[in-house]
Amino acid sequence: MSKVLSLSINEEGSLFSACTDSAVTIYNMEPLVAKLHIQSSQIGTVALCKLLHRTNLIALVAGGSRPKYADNAVLIWDDHLKQFVLEFTFASRVLSLRTRRDRLFVVERSRIHGFTFPNSPAKLFTIETGDNPLGICEVTPHSSATELQLLAYPGHRVGSVQLLDLWMSGLPTASPSPSSSSSTAANTTTTNTVETVETEKSLAGANGKPTTAASVSISPTSVSAHQSAVACIALNRSGSLLATASQKGTLIRIFRTTSDSSAGGGGGGGHSAGVASRGSSSSSAAAAYTPLSPEKVAEFRRGLDTVTLYGLVFSPDSEYLLASSDKGTVHLFSLASSDWKLGGGGGGRRSALAPLVNINGEYSLSKFTLPAECACVCAFGADHRRSIYAICVDGTFHKYRLGKDGTCERDNFDNYLEANEESEQMLL
Repeated sequence: MSKVLSLSINEEGSLFSACTDSAVTIYNMEPLVAKLHIQSSQIGTVALCKLLHRTNLIALVAGGSRPKYADNAVLIWDDHLKQFVLEFTFASRVLSLRTRRDRLFVVERSRIHGFTFPNSPAKLFTIETGDNPLGICEVTPHSSATELQLLAYPGHRVGSVQLLDLWMSGLPTASPSPSSSSSTAANTTTTNTVETVETEKSLAGANGKPTTAASVSISPTSVSAHQSAVACIALNRSGSLLATASQKGTLIRIFRTTSDSSAGGGGGGGHSAGVASRGSSSSSAAAAYTPLSPEKVAEFRRGLDTVTLYGLVFSPDSEYLLASSDKGTVHLFSLASSDWKLGGGGGGRRSALAPLVNINGEYSLSKFTLPAECACVCAFGADHRRSIYAICVDGTFHKYRLGKDGTCERDNFDNYLEANEESEQMLL
């Protein structure tokens, strides 16, 4: 059996990638089939693979036992052309990647680089971070110009998280990093023009045209999340909620990223005009800007024992949160409550968040235990959050069904390394 080096799930929860010592393989979730193999004899062994939604573009970082490329380079594979089309080179090893339809984010141990991607690739910024050996970084998907566009990463102070507003800081003329040396931290080499994927409009103004300039540069907002180092972070799809966990793995904290008056209650819904105006025009960007004001609104206890958390995942509607650990357990927390009211000037408006309830010792709504105590990645399915997937590095694929009472029952178990192959290899 091939050794799995890393796993990654695309934004929609419909595909996942597995890097092994023999190939990079892309799998379909429903049904579980292998969609694409890129053999290591062709590209060498790969340590990281990140899918761009369900497109032909795949971001790779070399690693493993037989790499053909350096681990400080990000290579973009175009499966339509069956070749690498872009290469981004950095000063040190690349630890993780994040992709959106309009951006690529590359994480080094103490820096994060942002690029326009995939059309007309260009560097936007480099920011200095706290010591980040795990390459922790999360970004909201760019699904609407009216939603918060946030980048979250560990801060310089132990236990802190930085939130960067990408709408303000991601404009071509804005740079959140004052360092003069940041411009040379990464070199971009374009080997081919990428025209096989149509991206969504980014930073679109009221007239539908992208904004091109800004006279302001917004600094990151710091969140004091934990006393020990941060191990996991997650953002919901609208950017209104941030979840954090420390290296102890016992407490999970939920923060609302903006005040209630500008975030519409903190759930998965829309935002008020203050946030929607982020998509108006560059000339009014500074005047319309609503600053981030993170506030802790909930706290959950995963357990009493120290564990290593592998990931936190919000459901698409922001009503549930998944937490997976090296104990082989996946905990499901419910954020939905109509009884909890906002404090601190909320005017009694009801929130979509529930505080920690520990009266009966029930820390999570539900949990399930995986047979193997190994690293795994989790995702909610596209069927209104009723399906939960857990994919483990031991090659096992688990699907659970969420009942109306909050219980989780296993619906499917398989070995994805032995999954059948589809004759059609294209992802599009």
